Amino acid sequence: MFFTILVILAAFLFKVSAAEFCVLILTIGSVWCAEAMNSAVERVVDLVTIEKKPLAKAAKDLAAGAVLILAIGSVFIGCIIFLPKIAALFVY
Repeated sequence: MFFTILVILAAFLFKVSAAEFCVLILTIGSVWCAEAMNSAVERVVDLVTIEKKPLAKAAKDLAAGAVLILAIGSVFIGCIIFLPKIAALFVY
């Protein structure tokens, strides 16, 4: 949630375009959605099995990995949108 607020504040501060803002909102929503799906997978696995099973661990790890992959992609999107605007601050 911290980074969501930070990105939205930065979007207003750097006056991103409407298209860029839409991309940021879609990216934020995607990460939140992936995190919700990860939480759902973890709870279903916990519901189905009490003992530790390799397949249960794999399901949890894969769901968490999907969130990580999406988060890394989101960082790249943020860099594409914000780095030129930040660099412009240092150009006279």
